[in-house]
Amino acid sequence: MSRRIFLSFTLVFAGLCRVDAQTIFSCNEAAVSPVIKGEGITERVGDIAFNCAGGMPGANISGNFSIFLTVNITNRVESGHVTGVIFTVDNGSGPQPISVPGFLASASNLVYNGVAFTLSPTGTATLRIANIRAAANQLNLSPNISIRAFVAFNSNLAAVNSSQFDIGTPLQGLFSGYSTSLICTSHGSQLPANTQSFKSFISSNAAFASTRLTEGFADAFVQRSAPESLNADTGTRFLITYSGFPPGAQLFVPDAIAGSDAIIPTSGGDLGEPASGGRYAPTTTGSLLLARVHNTDANGAGGSLAFVPGSPGSGVVNFDSMNQVVLDNGSGMLVYEVVDANPSAQESAQFPTYLGLAPFSGDPVITTEVVSFAPVSVITQATTHDPIPRFQALPPPADCHIIGDCGAFYYPKLFVNTTPLSFTATSGGGFQVGYFQVNNRGGGHLVWAVTISYTNGNGWLKLTPADGIDNSTVRVDADPGSLTAGMYEAVLTVDAGPQAGSMIVPVTFVVNAQPPPPPAPTVTSVVNAATFATGPAVAGSISTVTGQQLGGKNVVVGFDGTPGQVLFDSTKQINVVVPSSLGNKTSAQLVVIVDGSDSVPQTVPLAPFNPGIFSNGILNRDGTVNGSSHPAPPMSVLQIFATGLSGNGEITATLNGNAIATEYGGPAPGLPGVQQVNVQLPAGLPGSTAQVAVCGTVKGSQSTCSPAVQVMLAP
Repeated sequence: MSRRIFLSFTLVFAGLCRVDAQTIFSCNEAAVSPVIKGEGITERVGDIAFNCAGGMPGANISGNFSIFLTVNITNRVESGHVTGVIFTVDNGSGPQPISVPGFLASASNLVYNGVAFTLSPTGTATLRIANIRAAANQLNLSPNISIRAFVAFNSNLAAVNSSQFDIGTPLQGLFSGYSTSLICTSHGSQLPANTQSFKSFISSNAAFASTRLTEGFADAFVQRSAPESLNADTGTRFLITYSGFPPGAQLFVPDAIAGSDAIIPTSGGDLGEPASGGRYAPTTTGSLLLARVHNTDANGAGGSLAFVPGSPGSGVVNFDSMNQVVLDNGSGMLVYEVVDANPSAQESAQFPTYLGLAPFSGDPVITTEVVSFAPVSVITQATTHDPIPRFQALPPPADCHIIGDCGAFYYPKLFVNTTPLSFTATSGGGFQVGYFQVNNRGGGHLVWAVTISYTNGNGWLKLTPADGIDNSTVRVDADPGSLTAGMYEAVLTVDAGPQAGSMIVPVTFVVNAQPPPPPAPTVTSVVNAATFATGPAVAGSISTVTGQQLGGKNVVVGFDGTPGQVLFDSTKQINVVVPSSLGNKTSAQLVVIVDGSDSVPQTVPLAPFNPGIFSNGILNRDGTVNGSSHPAPPMSVLQIFATGLSGNGEITATLNGNAIATEYGGPAPGLPGVQQVNVQLPAGLPGSTAQVAVCGTVKGSQSTCSPAVQVMLAP
């Protein structure tokens, strides 16, 4: 429907005023409520018209006139008076201005005090108030809500009841579409030699992405000469902001954009139209044409047009001009203004943004483009100097449902393997890992991000990566952390924007309770590993720890916090090499740790020597274990294996209580914590047995000997 400036309402002033003969004077109104841009702050609402009759011919009428809106009135004000509003009366001689200036009694209340007019010779008059501007954005684009006006007229003869009516229906005025996101990749983007020519860019390999601007309703985009633009500074403008570009990046855009109903629309070739700079001819009906505006302020106000169309019939114009968008720290802005449009058609226009960038090392850079009406503002009241029109900076919805190309091949298309992910873990245990794939099954570049919505619990999922470009595999870590036992659920939403859509991946996490901790280990004794006799432990030798709950998957025996080498463990026994680093200490605190459970610390005495010979620990010269079946021949060498001889001192041996020469005394090769003593039997030993012992002596101290062990002798 064409956007025209006439108001729909019917208002009857019962006794609006009474003339000298007490004749009832009444007014009736009828029109339509215009569609206006819901993003607009200074939208021109419908005219307020009163067709009045029934008065005394030629009577003089006077009174105070008030208009209340459900949103702020945003015309300009000068010296306290509202400007731009046209208030007229027609008593048969054509519209004549009401000379009384209007003022704002409040942000939404326009008042005219002392309004006076004369009725026609037939007792009629038509009052009209036009070009009131209003902050339509204050209705927040809520559906089925219009701007309403409340009118009151108090004459010098009678009070009048107020009436209310719709004067504008705000709808979304701007929709947009994007062929893809402009991605800066490591191989860069080579510009053509002539960066002022659209044709040169079309034939180049420069990377680009297209933006499309689409009317939400016919006549949403208007030029400066349109009725809606009465007393406005400009036609409809668009602000395009770019950000996130790496150093050295350059952007180029057309100076003029021929719209969808031009002879040939401007197009980069990636949104369904053939690539072209565009061809346009001015006509009486109009066709959409946008011109770039140079040197605006940061909000999109001011500046000068790069192109102004000629009058209808002035001929065809072919567009080929390109210019650069200035980037500062990776950000820039671009403004276009509507310089021609067809008020009876719902139109759109598209333009490419070309990228120039030298090759670089590193990951691709995702850039951002945001579109809105312009100039943008947060001023929603009448002011002296703020631009008209102006708009709230609202990003527009996708326009593909208007154009009819939502499923077109040239858009990115999200595909996600949505098979639910299931994890199981123990509370306090390790994290679990799963994966899902994100793919682009359409054109352009798919820019996506994943968000997590927890049904219960919080923070138990980690995503790597959480966003990306095109195809990727996302790793999902489920960490039970401090979660209590139970079932936890979440939903992963992969969002690729309004065009490519979103998909979800359900996640289920079963957390089982931790099993009860095993009983703590108990230490009963610490004895010599060879003899099982009580006594001090020796650094570098083997001790046997006895007790309960000593076996497990992870067994540690600590001496003053230093772990010893565990050679064997079982429920009731541990054989451990006492750490050599204990040196000359005389005692140490022993703690046994089994699968994370600690024993009660206890003090263990330490000594340089506390020897003991292992059972079956004496070998003959042929390697057999000495015994009744394998006695030692006369004059042969015995190998004695013991522990507790690892201190700093002399290692000796005795035979039948008498010292005997040792050929070797020291560590047993390949046997941790075991010492070896080699002795040669003397000749002429009487009998078939002898008693042998090994000893350790610290210089200046008495020897410490092992219990004697019987040796079998051959005749």
